[in-house]
Amino acid sequence: MPADKQTEQPADSESHHYLVGVATGLFLLAALSLVLSQIGVEPIETVILASLGALIMGFFVYRERFLAHELALAERKHLLLLDLNAARINELYTHSVACLVTFDPGSLIIDRVSSGFFELLGISANKNLAGASLEEVLGVDSSQLTSVVYQIKTGSVGVREELVCQQADGKPVQLLISGHYIPQLHLVEAVFFRLPRKTLGDHERLIEDLERFKKGIVRREDRVLELKAQVNEILQQAGQPVRYQVDSNTDVSRLVKQEFITKKAVKHE
Repeated sequence: MPADKQTEQPADSESHHYLVGVATGLFLLAALSLVLSQIGVEPIETVILASLGALIMGFFVYRERFLAHELALAERKHLLLLDLNAARINELYTHSVACLVTFDPGSLIIDRVSSGFFELLGISANKNLAGASLEEVLGVDSSQLTSVVYQIKTGSVGVREELVCQQADGKPVQLLISGHYIPQLHLVEAVFFRLPRKTLGDHERLIEDLERFKKGIVRREDRVLELKAQVNEILQQAGQPVRYQVDSNTDVSRLVKQEFITKKAVKHE
């Protein structure tokens, strides 16, 4: 029902403007006819001139009122869109999980942050970040952040840069930043996204593969030592000199095993 009323309102207003134009034309027709008849103009000419003047004036009055009404409707729609846009932005910053930050591109001073940004860096939601330095909050190098902001401000297409930041507990976190510049407010609105630890996972898997390889070498060398010791024992029982020199201080397998144990201890520390 409200939608029907809104659609009927322009039609009623147009009819009203039309009636105003007609009334203005009739009034002007009567006035011109009276004036022209008083100054001695012929009746036919009086009717023609009065009718033409009334028609033109009535059309101009109707057109002026109609355009003023359309302008008022356009202004109301524009204000409504502004209110809706402001409400949408406020919803994004207060209740959504989006990680948004609005800041000054020159000083890097934060103007506003979303609730998702607090969760991303593990910052207390009660802390007020307005007026704080973005580089200090992120824990990144200022030159790198300044370079990214410059690309955003100059409108570089597809600005998607990776930043290694620090959470509130000091742990590193890899973030992807993108954004756009708002020249009317001289502000940059940046969006942050947490990247998965894919690179670190591949590195850890490579280390595990190397450790398994080292363990295999150690087991193989231990088995070789056992076989050498058995051969030496058999030769001794047969009264022959031993063939292999088995020394725990110089054998390669012992060095490999010792290196593996040392690196494993360092990793646990």
